[in-house]
Amino acid sequence: MIKFKYVVLIVLLSNALHATAQKSKRNKLVGIWQVGSAMAGNAMHSNYRFFSDGTFKYTFNQYDDRGRIMAAKGNYKLKADTLYLIIKTRTERIGGDLVGGSPGFQQEELVLEGDKMVEIKQKNQSPIPFVIKWFKKNGTRGFELQNNKYYLVSANLHSGD
Repeated sequence: MIKFKYVVLIVLLSNALHATAQKSKRNKLVGIWQVGSAMAGNAMHSNYRFFSDGTFKYTFNQYDDRGRIMAAKGNYKLKADTLYLIIKTRTERIGGDLVGGSPGFQQEELVLEGDKMVEIKQKNQSPIPFVIKWFKKNGTRGFELQNNKYYLVSANLHSGD
């Protein structure tokens, strides 16, 4: 009976240590990470927002006034050098018309206007694996996924939206 109690205690401690290790790995990602630069302007380029509860939001380039897919939300896991993203929903623009962009304000000459935002549930929720490579450049932390470099813009997050 005493051996059984020790085995149960060891299993519980092991599980607690594993959960703590997973949380500390996750905390390494918590923050806003922007592609290409740590400098944020009046809008942001494509960026990830990783939250401590294991959720994320990916926002596509806010300077793109024609793109239909605006954002993706879901869960993430970081295991060794692999980041797994599970997309739950995406935000898309539907409808609208192409019109002339505002010179000096909008990047493109043709932009989408009069559209509506809708959130669509992702049918395929299989984890998407990415090899993550960490780096530090000029004192700024970053990571590389495929051919994109993301830089930490802010470690201060307030909500999952």
